[in-house]
Amino acid sequence: MYKEEIPIENPALVETDYETERGKPMPSINHSVIQLNIGVALRLHYGKQYTIASEVDLDLPNAQRPTVPDIAIFTKRELSLSKDIVKVKEPPLTAIEILSPSQRIEDVKDKIFENYFPAGVKSAWLIIPSARTVSVFTPDEKFKTYATGKFSDPTNGIALDLDEVFEGLS
Repeated sequence: MYKEEIPIENPALVETDYETERGKPMPSINHSVIQLNIGVALRLHYGKQYTIASEVDLDLPNAQRPTVPDIAIFTKRELSLSKDIVKVKEPPLTAIEILSPSQRIEDVKDKIFENYFPAGVKSAWLIIPSARTVSVFTPDEKFKTYATGKFSDPTNGIALDLDEVFEGLS
């Protein structure tokens, strides 16, 4: 029997295959627009320096749950259409998480500090759409939250304008 065939009283409380696979909620439209905005801005401004990937499954040592950041920034690498990688074993330099409406901030921070940083990720961004903010975290538990202008990541030299991140959203 498939998930779709099971009668349920409240379908909003049942995890979709997406949620089960990735260990996070299905993205909302705002989440999706922000994810695309960040990916495009990173590719445009930093695509020659870094490999930018979205929704990549990370096979990190000691990860307590599926580890699929919304966007991952890797050192520049050659990719091959004939030799695709399904689970990436190398940690990204930066993991980017966009808070979904049904997620708790503490749960995402736990993912950052329990999964990403112990595996060697150098920084993590937490985007909170409803507050229009970006927080940049580092393994030493320092962070900076940006609400206007440009934000920057001290670990990789990346700086983006918040207007680019939230473009198309009021």
